[in-house]
Amino acid sequence: MLNHYTPYYNMPTCYSQYQSEADEDMRRVVFPDASSLEPITPITEPQAITLESTEYLNGYLRTKIGEKVKVDFLIGTGTLVDKFGTLLSVGANYITIRQAETDDIVVCDFYTIKFITFYY
Repeated sequence: MLNHYTPYYNMPTCYSQYQSEADEDMRRVVFPDASSLEPITPITEPQAITLESTEYLNGYLRTKIGEKVKVDFLIGTGTLVDKFGTLLSVGANYITIRQAETDDIVVCDFYTIKFITFYY
């Protein structure tokens, strides 16, 4: 005779009285009522500011691509160097300028920029 062991929790009558309550609780967790859903961020809160928004210099400079600019850089403790030309692109930590005199493309470090002048 084979002895088939059936675990207690697999027996049909073991938890039958609790099974329907547990299933209902699980349905409430997985499929909540639509009226109880709330946004993660309240609607009254302001929108999140990202690096692409114009509140940051990167975002603002992206709106000025193609315009004539003069960019002043602080080199060391007291040396100002300026570059004049057309703003070509803006990266996370650099900008590119096509110089007016030589038509060369210059990649400039974003963190040494002190002043930017736009010419219209």
